[in-house]
Amino acid sequence: MSDNCDLENRTIEAIRHYREALTVVDGLERKERSARRALAKTMLELGRAIRGEGRRSLKNSIEIGLAAVSRQDEAWANLSEAAARLDSARLTVVALERQLGYIPRIPIAARDSAQLKERPGSNP
Repeated sequence: MSDNCDLENRTIEAIRHYREALTVVDGLERKERSARRALAKTMLELGRAIRGEGRRSLKNSIEIGLAAVSRQDEAWANLSEAAARLDSARLTVVALERQLGYIPRIPIAARDSAQLKERPGSNP
């Protein structure tokens, strides 16, 4: 019985880690999409500058383009790393679920308490 209780607690903790990782990936996906849109916009501006149609100089457009590429690369690297952590958390939950034979219910009070702890300025 104690083994099952310990396994349930480990599974619940693994689920919490998975949820946290999922939240991080979701936020980073938004940042990556924003960086991709900024890069696409910058490439259009660069094309206009090359053709002499834009308001920006070519040198200025290139500098902005390099910054956009750097931002996109950083966003992609962060997202890749977070996705790996998410996958690791998922595999942990799956392994624990197989050992336990089921996914334990997470009490609502415990879930709400964990969410309150994450919010700055909140008192559980």
